[in-house]
Amino acid sequence: MQRKKRSPILVVIALAAMGILAVTAVSAGATRSSHSAGNSLQSIKAGKGPWTIGLSNGYYGNGARVQLEAEVKALAAQQPYKSLVKKVIYNNAGTSVAAQIAAVDQMIGQHVDAIILDSNSLTGLNPAIAAAHKAGIPVVASNDKVTSPYAYQVETVGKSFGATMMTAFAKVLGGKGDIVILRGLAGNAVDAAEAAGFHSVLKKNPNIHILKETPGDWADSTAQKVMADLLSQYPKIDGVFTEGGMQQGVVRAFQAAHRPLVPVSGTDENGFACQVKELHGQGLQGVQVSTAMWADAVAFKEAVALLQGKKVPHFIPGSFVVWNTAQSIKQCNPKYSPSLFLEVSAPKYGVNLTPEQVLKYMH
Repeated sequence: MQRKKRSPILVVIALAAMGILAVTAVSAGATRSSHSAGNSLQSIKAGKGPWTIGLSNGYYGNGARVQLEAEVKALAAQQPYKSLVKKVIYNNAGTSVAAQIAAVDQMIGQHVDAIILDSNSLTGLNPAIAAAHKAGIPVVASNDKVTSPYAYQVETVGKSFGATMMTAFAKVLGGKGDIVILRGLAGNAVDAAEAAGFHSVLKKNPNIHILKETPGDWADSTAQKVMADLLSQYPKIDGVFTEGGMQQGVVRAFQAAHRPLVPVSGTDENGFACQVKELHGQGLQGVQVSTAMWADAVAFKEAVALLQGKKVPHFIPGSFVVWNTAQSIKQCNPKYSPSLFLEVSAPKYGVNLTPEQVLKYMH
């Protein structure tokens, strides 16, 4: 991505307009080659710090994105990161690819030492990633995939996640029934990957029929409205499959419509676990799959390791667990926020956080 020269005044105005937030902050370090998986991942800044790291987020319209950032803040507050990183610059660009490119461009202009990227597009941010690479700034893509050869990647959900959730959901349904499906953000690469996964399972379950498949934006408030409309359209719904982040809204819609509760799938939010605990006697069966909310924290840890000149994997695969109704009931903790995704840590990747530490930064 070619970057035109800007006057200092225009840069200041642009930064103010983007609303970039700084939490805790710049660094120094000599440039040397990283231990990377290929020639495309070389010549990054490395040294002893302290460093500045930018986190460029796209869509920021649900609790998952809030928690992803909160986990970075919680990890950054711990040693050794508290000493190694003295500033994290956060930017939430919304769903616009152009706005996110501009945000990354600004971070490059601010001479950040590394960038964590939750991309709005599988390919759209590639020019910005290339520009960062040219400037010697490593980019670690997290949560949403990119195709750039210059980015390290931390995987979260995707095709295997969607397939795993639908496999468990089909088992609860006994392999038959009329269902509705609430998907994530339209046009998002992760949503498409999850859909490919759950549709691959549905092909093996011909007695499960889809009444309607529609976006719910991974947001409970949107999902509740969408589900209310679906309930008014279909007098018989045997189950609701959501990609996650929407299932609490689905349950509330059923309650508001005074309709019998049915099996619902979703992710590992505490609120849904507690809904299952409270309402399983009324027919609510839950399938919960963890969603690696620790991904940005792992990306942060990997970025620091890169800046230290350490060898890190080019790709870190996601991992998740599945809870049935009985397991969800055990996970419920009424002391925690309903929006908290309960799997907050990834010990095998060196991220050990508690719910209390994460909740401190969820506003």
